[in-house]
Amino acid sequence: MEGVAIAVTPATELAKCAANPIVRHIGYLFRYKKYVNDLHRKVEDNLLRLENDVNGKVNLAQNNGDVIHQVVQNWLEKVDKVRDEVEKMSRQAEEMNSCFEGWLSARYRLGKDSKKKIVMVYKLVTEGRSFSSVSNPAPVPPRVVEHFDAFASREATKKEIIQALMDDKTNLVGVYGLGGVGKTTLMKEICKQVEETKLFDKVVLATVSQNLDLRGIQAQIAESLGIRIEGESIEARAAKLSARLKQEKDILLILDDLWKRLELIDVGITLSGGGENICKVLITSRSLDVCNSMKTTENMKSTKNIEVKVLSNKDSLELFRQEVGDVDSDVLRNKFEEIANECDGLPLAIVTLARTLRNKDKRFWDAVIQQLKKSMCGGMSPVNASIKLSYDFLETSETKLCFLLCALFPEDHEITMYALVGYAMGEDLLGEVESLSEARGNLHIMVDTLVCSGLLLKGKNDEFFMMHDIVRDAAISIARENINESIMSAGLGLQKCPKLKEPGKCLRLSLMCNDIREVPADTPACSQLVTLSLASNRSLEEIPDGFFEGMKCLATLDLSGTDIKYLPQSLSSLNNCLRSLYLDYCIELQDISVIGNLKTLEILSLEGTMGILMLPEEISGLTNLKMLNLSYNHNLKCISPKVISSLSSLEELFMVGSFRGWEIEGTGNNASLAEVASLTNLTSLYLDVENEKWLSTDIGPCHHWEKLEKFNIRVGYFSTPESERYVALSTRLDSFPVAAWVNVLMGRTYYLRLEQCDGLKNVLQLNPKDRFYNLKSLYICYSGKMEYVVNVEEQVPESMFPNLEFLNLFRVNELKAIWNGPLLERSFEKLKVLSICLCGELVNVLPSLLWTRLQNLEQIEIEYCDKLEKVFESDGFEDGPASILKLRSIKLNSLDCLKSIWEGAVPLIRLESLKVLKVMSCPSLRSGYLFPSEAFAQSFQQLEVLIVEECNSFIKLIAEEAEGMEINSSPIFSNLKTLNISQCPGLKCIFPIRIFQGLLQLEELEVSNCNEMEELFEFEECQEEEDGSIAIRLPRLRILDVRNCPSLRSRYLFPSVAFAQRFQQLEKLTVYRCKSFIKLIAKEAEEMEIKSSIKFIALPPQPPIFSNLKKLQILKCNGLKYLFQIQILQGLLQLEELQVSDCDEMEELFEFEECQEEEDGSIAIRLPRLRILKLWELPRLTSFFSHRRKLPHVLLDCPSLETLHILECPNLKRLPFGPQSTPKLEEFDIENELFQGMEWDDPSGVYTTAPVR
Repeated sequence: MEGVAIAVTPATELAKCAANPIVRHIGYLFRYKKYVNDLHRKVEDNLLRLENDVNGKVNLAQNNGDVIHQVVQNWLEKVDKVRDEVEKMSRQAEEMNSCFEGWLSARYRLGKDSKKKIVMVYKLVTEGRSFSSVSNPAPVPPRVVEHFDAFASREATKKEIIQALMDDKTNLVGVYGLGGVGKTTLMKEICKQVEETKLFDKVVLATVSQNLDLRGIQAQIAESLGIRIEGESIEARAAKLSARLKQEKDILLILDDLWKRLELIDVGITLSGGGENICKVLITSRSLDVCNSMKTTENMKSTKNIEVKVLSNKDSLELFRQEVGDVDSDVLRNKFEEIANECDGLPLAIVTLARTLRNKDKRFWDAVIQQLKKSMCGGMSPVNASIKLSYDFLETSETKLCFLLCALFPEDHEITMYALVGYAMGEDLLGEVESLSEARGNLHIMVDTLVCSGLLLKGKNDEFFMMHDIVRDAAISIARENINESIMSAGLGLQKCPKLKEPGKCLRLSLMCNDIREVPADTPACSQLVTLSLASNRSLEEIPDGFFEGMKCLATLDLSGTDIKYLPQSLSSLNNCLRSLYLDYCIELQDISVIGNLKTLEILSLEGTMGILMLPEEISGLTNLKMLNLSYNHNLKCISPKVISSLSSLEELFMVGSFRGWEIEGTGNNASLAEVASLTNLTSLYLDVENEKWLSTDIGPCHHWEKLEKFNIRVGYFSTPESERYVALSTRLDSFPVAAWVNVLMGRTYYLRLEQCDGLKNVLQLNPKDRFYNLKSLYICYSGKMEYVVNVEEQVPESMFPNLEFLNLFRVNELKAIWNGPLLERSFEKLKVLSICLCGELVNVLPSLLWTRLQNLEQIEIEYCDKLEKVFESDGFEDGPASILKLRSIKLNSLDCLKSIWEGAVPLIRLESLKVLKVMSCPSLRSGYLFPSEAFAQSFQQLEVLIVEECNSFIKLIAEEAEGMEINSSPIFSNLKTLNISQCPGLKCIFPIRIFQGLLQLEELEVSNCNEMEELFEFEECQEEEDGSIAIRLPRLRILDVRNCPSLRSRYLFPSVAFAQRFQQLEKLTVYRCKSFIKLIAKEAEEMEIKSSIKFIALPPQPPIFSNLKKLQILKCNGLKYLFQIQILQGLLQLEELQVSDCDEMEELFEFEECQEEEDGSIAIRLPRLRILKLWELPRLTSFFSHRRKLPHVLLDCPSLETLHILECPNLKRLPFGPQSTPKLEEFDIENELFQGMEWDDPSGVYTTAPVR
């Protein structure tokens, strides 16, 4: 308690108000409507447009199986909330047309709230624009075996680690074991289990590696947390990460592969095992000493080390069987155990060796076994021996060299096909190929072979892969067998170039990812050097002019990520040998004219080299160039005419986020699109076009663009690329019909975005012939003149959009219907997601016959369509089997004229598949029920989320069956996890109690602002136990939130102690403005008052009630006398936050009854996790406990309490704390007068008066 600051709450806020300028307040009153309109406009023009863009990326990412950043999900939730609030404010502003009681205060409040909300909108827009990405690739599946935990010798280790993480006293866990024993795979399993069980709110995995790179570690953590920390000092990055980590309630950081002590504070990590923010760290290392070195004086007692031991013989044999595959020969099967035992229980060795033997004959097996024993007799470890064997038995020398090339990259580096293809071409690995596409195909074959052999690891997709650090070490060892042939010194922290003993023999030199500041001026003659990489040496600012003169065979040169300001003249000496040149992100480099001398150059990558202002004319001499990457060169403003067209061999041109000023031919001093069209060998084309006139301008013959495999063309709109075949068009001009080159692209596009295309009336104007055959995603927004997406009255193709999966329409103001005209075969047959927002003239979504074709539809979202009356249309459709079988989600929001949800849907949709149903702000619905009958509700067998908001007509969610109808006994909503009911003023109750009996999966129940609700669940005839009691179990309920339901008739939230015992998983309980409650839980004697004929089933001996409760909030419940009995309080061992405010009748917090006493007759109640305790505006509160007999004292022991607020509780005279009750208290906020008169249950615990505020 020492040093706790005691804050005094001001008696009034008048002084604050008086300090504000009067003019501002008058403005709130008389200009409220302008403020509201300004707010509405900013939300629609800025925030919703951005939200739709982000949503599009999220949908695409989810379709690819990626994991959405939590910060993006939180942002979307905030936007959703703000949008609803602003719509409500707009309606209120429209209704304030006459004077009424309180109109002055209402206008003032509305004006003031609007100004505040504008600031919030600005912050949300700024945050949304900062998202560089919305997702991370899904974690790579465990490399060693699919069912990792099937091995008993691993399961015990995993369980021990999980238990250590659950231990409140442990905040750092070290995991150590031999290289190749499976520590990284185990970490992925731990990560997966922790996320599934929600042991932590957030899990971050970062790889450290042998060369400690603080920036790299920080970047990995920042990416997982969804923040940007580029271009800052290590200290600034650490501070930013630290602040962000503290925003996470529970977070686990996994730092894989430590080789030496890491100062966590230097990264930005502060350990904590309890309190408000829990941050724990799990590290892996090959060395126990490294794990021990992480201990400090502060965390000595909170650190635990766990060894990952080798697999048992039984598990080793099982792993070998799984990886070697089917073996027909009994002779070979008899060798399983012999080979598995040779691997010493190391999974990496077992997997590598087994994959080498897969599908091979006996002679091959015998040769491998003989070689394995020979290697191990020579002192080689089992892991290295198995890797060496796998390498030796690769079938081609090209695949072997490809394997060694992968070791040129640093440890744990994510290698890309894009980078490796240049290295492979320089080494002549890819054979006599006619195109770069063919070369990439050959490289894919080699990489796949290495993956299947266990020598490489798969990455997030086919374009990425990695090499295990032990495999990389083995590859370097193999390379060293040919002395000086390959020098692989990447990522070692070198500050100087190593001296080469025999430079004339060196073929490959990799010094990437070091801290080299200079290279020698007198470079020895590396006459045989083929590959040289100095990439990612950011301190390297200069290369001497004569540096390359002795490198007559150099074919691949990588200088990416260096700070060189110019290219040395000796680069010209490579004019007859250099094939691949990488200069990515050389941000200081400006003059590249010397490159024009490199006549043999085939690959030139200048991505992100932002110092380049113009592409020099000398580049036109690169007639053998096949790939040119100029992407993200924002300062590139000039490309002279005829430079691009001179690159006649070019197959791949990348210019995203770069030069945009393509001229209409003959009108300026820049290159023309016609030059690009003249490149007949192109297979990949990524470029931006600023001049909208190009849409209707002919660029010459472009039929060869039909062989484009990848393209990204953005005209007038420069959003983030979404697909390998992406087109984005934006034009205010009347550019329709479009030129032939646009037609050609439309026939091959996967993802099409049309924004502010004012002259476009329907999409057939873009592609009248090819029917958008390949299109998978169509996004149309802000297109003011479009009345129909498809209008086939005049043009009748065979089908339209046969492969379309996503259709997103946003603010297409004049849209009357999506489809107009006769239905075409196969149209929309693969559609998965239909999203429509702010289409104010839309009356009909789709014609009835088209609905029947949507067999793959999974998701429907319709919002803010003011004239829409009905969603589904089945007129003329005969009853038969449902055609929409896969629908998973329906979201209907702010549809003012919607009269029916299910009318027309029943013949179409198989409701059994629906998982999410959200119905919000639909005031014109005619039915008094969301579900017209219980039989109908029973169709929703898979429903997991049900949200109903602002639906005025509902009096019940489910209508009662007609008299005489037999009710099926099958449970309703048996898979429901989330139930949220809000602002349904006519709703009397949620469900009958017998329906609650079936909600065994329910996790969240929130009910708010239902003014007429009388009962949460309606008591009636339902399933009983043999003794007549009611069996209600909500075994998974974690959140119960009941707000502003003033008409509830019950005096108790939980009608019995036995009933409350059912809520063992409850973590958060909030009760707000429920004036009928006098207690939260009725005692046994009070149960009879509730319903004399109902007895709630009592459970066998139970854990304490609410044993998992973490947060309890009771607000504005004016009838509440106290919370519950003191025995229940004793069981709240997980409680972290308790807030009670504005309960006018509350005299004590807890009712005292018989409970366990100490020897001196006192009672000690321990709440070990309580961090926050707030008591506000409780005018009758006299003490924490109601005493029925005199006790020496009742003490609360709160070792984690940090915040204590006691405000406007004038009659509270006693605090139940002793001198050691709250050792971590940091903030104690109480009125001075109340503090001075306070009595203490333990006189020795009196607080020293501190300065008041």
